[in-house]
Formats: sequence, structure tokens, C-alpha cells
Amino acid sequence: MSASSKRRPVIVGIAQSSQKLEDPRLALSPLDLMEKSIRAAAEDAGAPQLVGALDAIAVPRGVWRYGDPGRLLAERLGSPGARSLFGALSGHIVQVLVDRACREIEAGRMDVVALAGGESENSRRRLERRGEKPAWDDAIPGTPDEKIGRFDYVRMPEEERAGLVNATSMFGLCETALRRTLGETPAAHRERLARLQAGMSRIASRHPEAWIREPVDAAKIREPGPGNRMVNYPYTKLMTSNISVDQSAAFIVCSSEAADRFGVPAAQRIHLRAATEMSFGTSLKERIALHEHPGQQLAARRVLELAGLEARELDHVDTYSCFPFAVQAGAAALGLPLDPLPSVTGGMTFFGGPLGSYVLHSKVTLFERLRAEPGSVGVVGSVGGHYAHFGYGLYSTDPGDAPSPRIEDVSDAFAALPRRPAPEGREGPMTIESYTVDVGHDGPRKATFTALTDDGVRVFARSEDPALMKALLADEDVCARRARVEDGLLDLD
Repeated sequence: MSASSKRRPVIVGIAQSSQKLEDPRLALSPLDLMEKSIRAAAEDAGAPQLVGALDAIAVPRGVWRYGDPGRLLAERLGSPGARSLFGALSGHIVQVLVDRACREIEAGRMDVVALAGGESENSRRRLERRGEKPAWDDAIPGTPDEKIGRFDYVRMPEEERAGLVNATSMFGLCETALRRTLGETPAAHRERLARLQAGMSRIASRHPEAWIREPVDAAKIREPGPGNRMVNYPYTKLMTSNISVDQSAAFIVCSSEAADRFGVPAAQRIHLRAATEMSFGTSLKERIALHEHPGQQLAARRVLELAGLEARELDHVDTYSCFPFAVQAGAAALGLPLDPLPSVTGGMTFFGGPLGSYVLHSKVTLFERLRAEPGSVGVVGSVGGHYAHFGYGLYSTDPGDAPSPRIEDVSDAFAALPRRPAPEGREGPMTIESYTVDVGHDGPRKATFTALTDDGVRVFARSEDPALMKALLADEDVCARRARVEDGLLDLD
């Protein structure tokens, strides 16, 4: 084995699990679940002693409050000297952490790295509804050796004033913009989204660790009803990411030399062949089109180029799936159709969406597929920062022709592309570009709009007019309608 091939990083152990208990008081904590997953990943590699040889533990931020989860895990696992790497709360951060681990291993600075994530949010919420507290304490302070990624999301004042304060409303705006581009009526669009989600539920029904194992038909997904209220038009609850889960996943990356030393069978090993990441943040106001992100297109196209493959040669694909828009945009960026659906898990509604940890699950599921079909290739795409940051990883049991993984950050290439001018405070007559309606348990609360001035500046505005919100929820289309915006409020002409 050459010196370079000895340092080639390989994924050697994988694990994932779901915790479903009748009594939530018996639930393991998120940290317990992560420890369990890392130990199971080492067992999967056939080398349980790996947990005591870790040079680093990387964890994406979750709902929990641990200040330094990597350090806590290192102490539990018998690797107290391992560096703790803490990833930002972002879907794409897992690929960034994988890329970092591979670079450190290739450079000889690390030999064995574990990546893990987990949530016990379902059990915590169930206990909270009963007026009880979990048996665990996640408010454990600490400072990781390194924070990786952006740990905040700064909204422009105009977005705040318009009520664009969460991912659901932002993706709802992107979804409506896509629908308009496709020339669909609102009703036809909601029907198509429901069929897409029904297909995702069928995929999840075949996954042993999925949170919702029963297939759901399109009619139930499409129509608001008990347990499936409208959240942000056009999304019902069964079209949104489900973070109320108890799930955990982990995998272990090490050098080929270490894999040999620990006796990991060749058939267990997965290779990262190519990866891209895009972490340059821009505001939604600056985007040329709401339904397309050039940074995602750059990252998706480049990962295929680095691997020397075309999209049609991919055997397995998982696109990020927090909302139907993300699935559609992810497929389009790779140049793939939506039939078959680009998912190995069934998506973040039905499989479960434990925030950044979801991408660990999608990767572990892909790795299982790759082992079952040696020589096949697959891609996992991920999204973060409210459709602002992206990560792609292309994997196979076959390392390919390159001596090491080809990893590229396309952030600078995206930063150099033109963006829409973004002055704030524009008012007056303009044309509606997109809209969504925020619906609470008691009914619609506000409609949020993007509109374009005659000279092309995007403006965010809101309306709390009951008649207008009712019409929008009844599938009336106001895209391309003229309107007037004053003091952040929109009125139709």
C-alpha cells in the first residue's frame, strides 16, 4: 500500500436507530442515543475498540442544549483526548463535517473520526404535555474545540416586518414561485405536491427506522383536517419536516491504514469519491429567482463533474426533504426527474427530520444500499440556512480512479455571480411575485408576499385582511397581480 493510499479516508462503521416507547419517562437522552449509535457503528465495523481510539467526534447542533456534546461523548466512549467539533444548525453541515474529517485524515492529523447526531424530542414533548420533565439534563455547558459553520441566521428588517420568520414560510414562498414558473393552477399544484408526498410515505414505509411506517394517501396529505392542519400555504402538516422524533445515527471514518489495523473487512468500507459545499450566505431579497439557487446548481453540477459521472449514472439519490420544494429543487439541480423519487429514506416528514441529524440518517441509509450493491454509486444532497447553503457527497464501495476524495468548496464561485439589488424601504406600486399564508391552530394569521418593483427590487410585505387570506387558502392565485405596499402592508389594486 502506497503512503497516499494508506491515508485515504474510508467509512467503516454505520448505525442508526429510532426510539419508540409507550412510556416516555423511559426514554434515553439525545446524548445516550448518540453514544449508543457510535458504539453500534464500531460494532458494525467489526472493531468495537474503535470507540477508544477516536481522534475527533463531530456533532451537528440539535434541539437540545448541550454546549459541547463531542466532549461529553468522548469521555463516555473512552477517548477523552478526542477533539470535539460542533457543527452549526444547518442541514448541509454534515457534509462539511465529513469533508473536514477526510481532509484531516489525509493530512495525517487524525486517524479515526466519529460523526453522530440524535434527538429525543418526541419523548420530551410528550412529557411536557403531561406536565413532566425528562429524566435527563441537556443544559450541560461546555465549549467545543471548534465550531464549524454559521451559528446564526440574520434576517433583514423587511423580512421580519413581513412575518418571514421561519423556514416554513420561506419555503412556502419558494414553492409558490416554482408553481407560477411551471404554469400550474394552485389546486393542481397542491394535488401534485400531495402525490409527491404520498410517494415519499411509501418509501418510508419500507424503512425499518422510519418514524411513520404507514403509507399515507394523497387525499389525506392534500386536504387540511384533524392532525393535518394547514401550516403555511400550500403546505399542510404532512408536507413539512417532522422534528418530533427520537432518532439517532452515526458513522466512523478512518484512514485505510487504520481500517487495516483494526481489521475492518474490505466489504464494509465506503469511499467518499467527490464532495462539494457552498456556504456563502446571501439574503432571499438578493436572489434573482426565488425558486432557483445558483449556489445549489453549482454544487450539484460540480460534484458530478468531480466524480466524472452524469446524473443518469447515479444508482441511489437522496435530496434534502424538509419540504416538497427542497425535493424538487434538489432533483432539478442534479438534472434528475422526480420519477423515481430521489429519496432513500422517505423524507423528513415520514422518515423523520431530526434537524441536521437527518443527513446522517440519509447517508447511513445510502451506505447500506451501497454495501448491498457493491460498485453502485449514490449521492446525498443537503440544504441549510433557509435554502442558502448546500452540501453534496458522492459515495461508493469502489474508490474510483482518483487517489483521494475530490472535495471542493464552490462558495467563491457563487459569490462572484450577479445578484439582485437589495435596497430596503421601497414602497408604492409593484407586482406580486409570490405568497404564502401562515395558519395557526385557530386559523390564518397573516399572508406574506414578495413583490417586485417596476425596476426589479424585491419587496417583502404582509396582509392580515381576513377576506384576502380566505381567498388565498381557497386557491385564488394573486401572482402577477398589481398591488401597493405602504409601511410593510400590501393591498391589492
